[in-house]
Amino acid sequence: MNERSNVYVFGTAARAYNPLPSYEERDERQRQIREERKKRTKTRTHVNPLTVLVVFITFALVMVSGIIYLNLNFQSTYLSKSVVKLSSEVVEMQKANDSLRERLEDSLNLNDIYKKATKELGMSPVKKSQIVTYDRKKSTEIRKYGEIPAN
Repeated sequence: MNERSNVYVFGTAARAYNPLPSYEERDERQRQIREERKKRTKTRTHVNPLTVLVVFITFALVMVSGIIYLNLNFQSTYLSKSVVKLSSEVVEMQKANDSLRERLEDSLNLNDIYKKATKELGMSPVKKSQIVTYDRKKSTEIRKYGEIPAN
């Protein structure tokens, strides 16, 4: 005897009795499933060439715009690095110019300049006859009354 046959179940906790379906019911159900499958025959879908063309053109445009964006981004980065490099070179050149200017100003000696001008270049000091004076009026116009002496 089976152990299950002696089991007693109280009230609504009893399991629902579910007998196996008969063979005819099962065969009928399989036949209905086959008929439904026949009704739902798969039709071959045709791909519209215009749709394929539009998708391909869209994909190509996206790829081209992406490549252009990456190229512009690369150029922007390269230019910004170039600007930084050139600005640092400008700063270095300004420092070099400032140091050269200071050396030049420090090396200027008026006595040496006077000696070089008079002895090596043959220059002479200005004479009173070479100085021409004029009275300035409020006008910005200058009038020449005669020839300025060459000596």
